[in-house]
Amino acid sequence: MATFESTVKTITSNEEQVYGTLSDLRNLEQSKHMVPGNTIQDIEFYEDKCHFTVNPIGKIDLSIIDKQPYKLIKLGADNAPIDFHVNIHLNKADDNQTNLHVNAHADIPPMVKMMFGGRMQQFVDQFAEALAGINYK
Repeated sequence: MATFESTVKTITSNEEQVYGTLSDLRNLEQSKHMVPGNTIQDIEFYEDKCHFTVNPIGKIDLSIIDKQPYKLIKLGADNAPIDFHVNIHLNKADDNQTNLHVNAHADIPPMVKMMFGGRMQQFVDQFAEALAGINYK
């Protein structure tokens, strides 16, 4: 299993606000403009899942499969050509700041990682950046 890690993003909101916002995927709609349209298209958000198309992979559905209040939101791929999941980790930095980082775990062979690993890393980095850009107030 290959792992891809984002850098840590600091959000100026407490972990309760951040977790509460991210627990409803419809709140990600406000970060939609940060997604590059040439790689990810047709994004739709629902309370506990989202759908999008990744060129050249195809349509992917992500659903919330696990939550640990104020610490973790785990998204699993329902119909992707590879088995993968994405973790959103939250850690309290201080009373009004939360550190966020994203990692993705993909069950891909080493040869495929060489071909698509850069795109997976780019996805993780852009996803973390988009999450950091949400208004959590």
